[in-house]
Amino acid sequence: MSKSAYGTPVAILDGDKELALERVPISNGPYNERFIQELAFNHPSCLPVREIDRAYEHLVPICMELYTQAGPLDALYATPTGRLVVLEAKLWRNPESRRKVVAQVLDYAKELSRWDYEDLQRQVSRCLGRKGNALYELVKERYPDVSEDEFVDEVQQSLKLGRFLLLILGDGIREGAATITDFIGSVGSLEFTFGLVELAMYRNDAVGLIVQPRVIARTVDMARYIVRLPEGAYIEDDVQQIEEEESGLSETARFYRKFWTEFLDELRLDDASQPMANVTQSQNIYFRILPSVRFCWISAYFSKYTETVGVYLRFARQEVGDTVFHALKDKQEEIEEDLGFAPEWSENDGVFNVGVSQRFRNVHAEDCRPAIKAYFSTNINQFVNVFRPRILRVLEDG
Repeated sequence: MSKSAYGTPVAILDGDKELALERVPISNGPYNERFIQELAFNHPSCLPVREIDRAYEHLVPICMELYTQAGPLDALYATPTGRLVVLEAKLWRNPESRRKVVAQVLDYAKELSRWDYEDLQRQVSRCLGRKGNALYELVKERYPDVSEDEFVDEVQQSLKLGRFLLLILGDGIREGAATITDFIGSVGSLEFTFGLVELAMYRNDAVGLIVQPRVIARTVDMARYIVRLPEGAYIEDDVQQIEEEESGLSETARFYRKFWTEFLDELRLDDASQPMANVTQSQNIYFRILPSVRFCWISAYFSKYTETVGVYLRFARQEVGDTVFHALKDKQEEIEEDLGFAPEWSENDGVFNVGVSQRFRNVHAEDCRPAIKAYFSTNINQFVNVFRPRILRVLEDG
């Protein structure tokens, strides 16, 4: 955690005239908790996100008072890269209120990590009274180049990993407020970033209201504890525990867990050395080219909103991903001949994709399941056969 201290700002007009700025107290008057909530939502640039974690820059306000089982969160934002930001605006009255608000925002994070994209989108639509894929559409209004499939995929990953920026915005976070690490360990399995922001406001009739956000404390990277098993080892499932977990899942999550379990049990790849994907309860599964290769993967996915399914090869935002993608792109004609079809090659904000998709009447319908399984099986197998040896060859030559 880190602390910062700031002096009172001074306004200097043309001609070197100094203006005294009066500190505006945030209380139960016109400048109250609701005021700072709406101010932060309507003017997200006043939030010092860049100073906390640059991965969450370019905030798009989505909605206020989003309902969750942990209570309504004050404000939700999304970035064009599919990151989510949760904001809680609170007046700091006493140490007890500080503990409660920290615990509250962590509860929001835990609740959101149980959702998939459809759950989040449904609640956003209900909150806004807006039909369609409102979450994506709000982002696209500000960033027209954002791909829907990529955005949905990245939001899904953010939810799955608990990859959020959690902000608490207060009026005057007093001494001792930065000692919140005791509370944060309770959700160490989530990949969130946490920030405490004090919102200081000053006023002068000549210049109006001046807002000065101050980063009081932040955690840039929360540790996750991951159990790694030796190759060939496994943990036996406890049937009762699985049944209890199933009962707590949404209907959508149960659908995906059942589908992917059946599909992966039936899947047979020509390349027996290709590591298999893990069962998920979300719309995607992921096949790593090698366990040690983390910059690229093959994914199969559902998109309920477009009633499509697809398979894609993705390269992450890093130099080696860029190198391998362009090495493959140079062989595009040869690769497409080996595949037997022409996938879509795309580049967006440093993320590279090669993918195919197909529309179905209803991707969750029982009678569409055999055809969807066959589509996934054929295309995953082709992607592994054609792309995997080429990627490994580029890595060996590089």
